[in-house]
Amino acid sequence: MMHLVLAQARAHRGRYIASALAVIVSVAFAVGTLVLGDTVNTSITKATAAQYEGVAAAAVLDHARGSEPDVAPEHTAAAAVPGVRAAVLDVTGYVRIVGAEGIPESARVTSLAPDDSLRWQRLADGRWPGGPGEVVVGSGSRYALGEALTVIASDAAASDAAASDAAPDLVTVVGTVDLDGTPQAMDSGLVFGETAQVRSWAGADAEVELRVAGDGDGLVDALAAALPGVHVVSGADRATEVAGANVGNISVLRDVLLCFVAIAVVVAGLVIANTFAVLLAARTRELALMRCVGVSAKQVRRSVRGEALVVGLVSATLGVLAGCGLAALVVALARAADVPIPLTSIAIGPITVVAGIVLGTVVTVVAASGPARRATRIPALAALHPIETQPEPVADSRMRRVCAALALVSGAALLVVGVAGANVMIACPGGVLVFVGVVLASRRLVPVAVGAVGRATGRFGGPVAALAAGNAVRNPRRTAATATALLIGITLTSTIVVGTGTLKAGAPGIVDDNFPVDAIVEAPSDGVPSGAAELFTGVEGVRAATETAAAKITVAGTEVAVTGVDTTTAATTVRADVRLPEPGTIVLEQSLADSLAAADGSTVTVTGPSGARELSVTATSAGEPSLIDLADLREVAGPVPADSVWLRFDDGMTDDALVAVTDEVTRVAATVVPGGEVAGVVAMRRMIEKVLDTMLLIVGGLLSVAVVIALIGVGNTMALSVLERRRETAMLRAIGLSRSGVRSLLMREALLVAAVASALGVTLGLLLGTAGTASVIGPGKIGFGGVPWLQLAGIVVAGGLAGVIASLIPALRASRVPPVAALGA
Repeated sequence: MMHLVLAQARAHRGRYIASALAVIVSVAFAVGTLVLGDTVNTSITKATAAQYEGVAAAAVLDHARGSEPDVAPEHTAAAAVPGVRAAVLDVTGYVRIVGAEGIPESARVTSLAPDDSLRWQRLADGRWPGGPGEVVVGSGSRYALGEALTVIASDAAASDAAASDAAPDLVTVVGTVDLDGTPQAMDSGLVFGETAQVRSWAGADAEVELRVAGDGDGLVDALAAALPGVHVVSGADRATEVAGANVGNISVLRDVLLCFVAIAVVVAGLVIANTFAVLLAARTRELALMRCVGVSAKQVRRSVRGEALVVGLVSATLGVLAGCGLAALVVALARAADVPIPLTSIAIGPITVVAGIVLGTVVTVVAASGPARRATRIPALAALHPIETQPEPVADSRMRRVCAALALVSGAALLVVGVAGANVMIACPGGVLVFVGVVLASRRLVPVAVGAVGRATGRFGGPVAALAAGNAVRNPRRTAATATALLIGITLTSTIVVGTGTLKAGAPGIVDDNFPVDAIVEAPSDGVPSGAAELFTGVEGVRAATETAAAKITVAGTEVAVTGVDTTTAATTVRADVRLPEPGTIVLEQSLADSLAAADGSTVTVTGPSGARELSVTATSAGEPSLIDLADLREVAGPVPADSVWLRFDDGMTDDALVAVTDEVTRVAATVVPGGEVAGVVAMRRMIEKVLDTMLLIVGGLLSVAVVIALIGVGNTMALSVLERRRETAMLRAIGLSRSGVRSLLMREALLVAAVASALGVTLGLLLGTAGTASVIGPGKIGFGGVPWLQLAGIVVAGGLAGVIASLIPALRASRVPPVAALGA
């Protein structure tokens, strides 16, 4: 049998080109998606948590102290653990720095690791500090190289500096750290210095973390045993945690990419199965002849599976190489286009390679098994008849309908649950099941739709158009096979286009919900002076500002912390759809309102040091703050001073412009609110936007491959359809149809089937794409304005043209065959 398998493979190598190409492209799509997903996740983690690259373990310490300013008991104990190569304390705190302009400004100081293997910063210009009187700054810093700075330690550190011979306050900037592509890139006040120096400045308020480099699988456990009471985690886990703190839950980004991987795997399987099934169906008469000369049905099935194994294994291997090359090409193009998140080296894991080879090989063998079984079920002499005369067995047709119904119903239920609960891991398998259900039902749906459209258009195109419409529905198996190839590609394309458009349209709302203001100026105990908001709005690039005051009042007998806001100015300052209080109302979180037995719209008694008032309750969703009108707050709590100013910047600003505005706001704050702190969330907002833009660019690169898959599928099935109908075409030629008429007939038929398949694919893609985005960001963030309607219309037109283009070569070949030769085939 092995000789027969190899002989069959050699004899039909030309015919296998189409199937092999479908396997190669489909596996390449799945592998490319997996590789790019790993690359994007690795790049995001590296950009947002670079300090944990090469770190075996990490632990956050509670303000570690020791006899030496650059070590701590935890540091000493960790360094003594077997397997530890190096250990370093990372110290971070806030100080005030006076630069060349003489204005004290808030700055974030971070220690530099003395060990090069644990120093994550990369020098962009200048040199590293050579002593306690030198520092380096971030690449977005407002301080110039060589500038002299005076560091004012925090109040807690001042006593430490007075009690010991601490590092001098006067320092010089000797270098610049490259922070491009990281959340710190827009932090203009970032300063790096030696560990002892930073600890003396930051004092008891410092954030201290221990990072360890070493070898050994049990190193984390050994460190945990050596540091009782300290929570020790692996460097990879700590990197994921920090990355999530910077760009939100990074697993959500991974889930989105996994959805594309799941769709890619299903699409790959269906394209391979469809192409190979039609190929073997065209060989039914050949297989029947083998049985007539003595080959058993079991040997025939084994022969077909052996051929499929050879074709699948070779094609899948080539597909893995092509997928890795595709990923490398997309990454290279992304680097050339200067994507917001720098993509690191290609991340190709062994699981991805094995999954690609197994996918192509197993799916090809499984796809070939069905046609082989069908060919051996039919008596050998009956199988020698033309394949069009062999209808699908009733049992197979019934099973197909039952499986399609089950897939559609269960998939729709999972989609509804996933969208309602905003759970992409539930919605994703639901979408896959709906997609599979539609494909299984295509043998019923597509011929009906093609027949309806064909009858409507056949009246206006003459006899050839009427004949094309009739041919399109005469053989439902052939029509469904041709349409399914394009339906798969169009559905995938539409899903990605709709998902991308709705995600991009809804993402700003998600960012605004998490970061409703661009910057907050927090005042010390004496509060913000009156009129401070107007001074900040005078800064170029600041669109709006509002003053707020925090206080504790009694609501329905319970003490509640509330924030007083001026509704008029706050409405233009916040970005999110926050429920703001009107005069005479108080906004309470739903759970708090329930605990106070205060229903939405009810009246509660609000009391404070200066009196009491009856206010109407407005309940809001979980996570939102409790707000009260500023005038109402001062009426019950007395003359509460404003303690912060919320700021909103202009939209559409570049990174450099945002840095400049932040710097100017910091300078104004140093004058208007002496001792105040400026907390900006612009950098975090921009980081999330950059991550999203990078992901959309990657998805756009994969989109082109989906179009290629669709064209290959249509071309394969159209070519095989023409081979099956050689005698039918010859008969039409014999009764007077010209060569151009044959070409026109086949092209009209392909256009009709492709247009219907494209319309169905766009409709299904619109459903799946919208549901997928809704399951990620929530149904409330989806708007029809984000759906790319023009692109969807273009996809339908392009799908019809793709059907025509795919039919050109088969139609040309069919028209060139002499009628007598075709009738004798």
